[in-house]
Amino acid sequence: MLRFPNPGSTIENFVGVYGSAFERLNGRIVGLDDIVAAVVAANLATSSGYMGEEAVARSTRTDRSRDPLYNQLKMYAELFRTLGWLHPTPQSALNFTFTLLGEQVVATGRDFGPLLEECVLGIVYPTPILAVKGDFDLRPFAFILRTMAACGGYLSRDEMIIGPLSAGSDRGQDNLDAVVATIEEARASAAATANAVAAVSDARNIQVNTLQNYTRWPIALLRDLGWTTRGSARFGNGRKYGTLHLTDRGQALADRVSDSVDLRVDDAARLAPEQREALAVAAHFRMLERSGFDIAPVAERIEEAEAIATQVFNGLGTDGRNLLFSPFQSLSLDDIAAAFPARVQSTQVGEGAGRAALPAAPDGRDDRSHLFVHPTMVATVGAGAGGPAALRAELTELLEAHDNIEAAAAAFAENHARDTQTEFYPLVTHLFQILGFKSDYSRAGVNYQRWDACVWAGDYALPVEIKSPTEEVMLSTKAVRQAMENKVILLSRGGLDTRRELASLVVGNRLPNERGEMSNLIDDVFKAFELRLGVIDLTTLGHLALRALRDGVTIDAGQLSQLRGFLDV
Repeated sequence: MLRFPNPGSTIENFVGVYGSAFERLNGRIVGLDDIVAAVVAANLATSSGYMGEEAVARSTRTDRSRDPLYNQLKMYAELFRTLGWLHPTPQSALNFTFTLLGEQVVATGRDFGPLLEECVLGIVYPTPILAVKGDFDLRPFAFILRTMAACGGYLSRDEMIIGPLSAGSDRGQDNLDAVVATIEEARASAAATANAVAAVSDARNIQVNTLQNYTRWPIALLRDLGWTTRGSARFGNGRKYGTLHLTDRGQALADRVSDSVDLRVDDAARLAPEQREALAVAAHFRMLERSGFDIAPVAERIEEAEAIATQVFNGLGTDGRNLLFSPFQSLSLDDIAAAFPARVQSTQVGEGAGRAALPAAPDGRDDRSHLFVHPTMVATVGAGAGGPAALRAELTELLEAHDNIEAAAAAFAENHARDTQTEFYPLVTHLFQILGFKSDYSRAGVNYQRWDACVWAGDYALPVEIKSPTEEVMLSTKAVRQAMENKVILLSRGGLDTRRELASLVVGNRLPNERGEMSNLIDDVFKAFELRLGVIDLTTLGHLALRALRDGVTIDAGQLSQLRGFLDV
């Protein structure tokens, strides 16, 4: 079975991890330790509940196979290589350079979906970029789409295991028919499906739960790219089971890949070098064109490349626009360097130099980027299930009424823009409950409960200073100072279990347009007292709650508990 690592994050965070490493390390040859340092510095990875240098210190082991951060980023790196964003150097499979394709993914910002989609369809085995266990001749995600379309428009996780991910080859109708026959036989009953999965487990000598774990990243892509939606089907004996159903977008892509000319590594290897180079240029920029990039500035280069590749295109029966071929995922490093010579990297980062090479942390007055923290979302049991049913219903209606979560979150904040303390304080705690955290607001008149509310990250409490819209339309430094006082009083007087290094939070209606004074205060408090102050506005908290309901994910508890600055979606 084809094995995909599971680094344990949402696709949004997955792309964010790559972006943070690229922005700090691009232009160098880097090792895994360099990538670990860059991602930790961006507050996108934690270890033992800690962030920053402490996370690295607590993770590092002499035996690297037991180093959590090192091994998590090793999984990320394998997937980045699969997508063509990161390439190994000829000298070492564990030293990497960032690619032009990866740079273009970073350039898309939050609109990475269309280009990521092309990269996912571009995943192919075998490839010179990455060796995998097993003898595969497979374009897995295109084959998953084709299989779903041929199997009534849906697949379950286990059907994915016994079908497209266990196929040796996807070339030819016979291989597709064989996979469809296997799945249809397993659909007789739950027992038949379980027996089919057990047969794969025995043949591969891999535990069933490990096989299922290999599907987590593919399923996350199918979901987050909008290719599938959750649904149900019935076995032949009438019993229901959970499935993934093709959306209109997924069906359109299934039709597209079925009609495409699928060019593989061995096909390209038979071409003359100049034809292979021209094919790489034409295919890459046409892929960008499908992703929404303006390719007019390179139109002359594309025209020249397509002229050289005309004989190849004629032989394939195409004009080159419907090729299923991604050069950064399919060609050798030498071929890619020939087609895109500007991407050759020459600067070597010495072993262990990654941490020293990173820029010093800013002081908050010149560069405040370290205070804008993108949430790390993780799948967890209970996300989207807590809180009052009425609030969940309100959020669900907003999801149904709006095309995207950003619009739904903005509408939610507007709905509560006139809430008083009586309404707003419980609302904040209920939103944290929807995220899967224990949370409660303080009772009026209880003097030792100086804080307005608390949220628990594991066994430890984070005090929360709340400002309703009728108190402060926009949060001020006063709220930040009160959050600091909350933490000091909690540490001094007790009453709840906490730790000094955990954050004290501020939640309010809106962030001010100019946050310089607030940013300086947050940095000054940390510098003088090592107290973390985290700020969350209602739109952001609503955004996270909507994600919890829609996707079953929540913000990483370690990140929330060590938040310093503004949570920024």
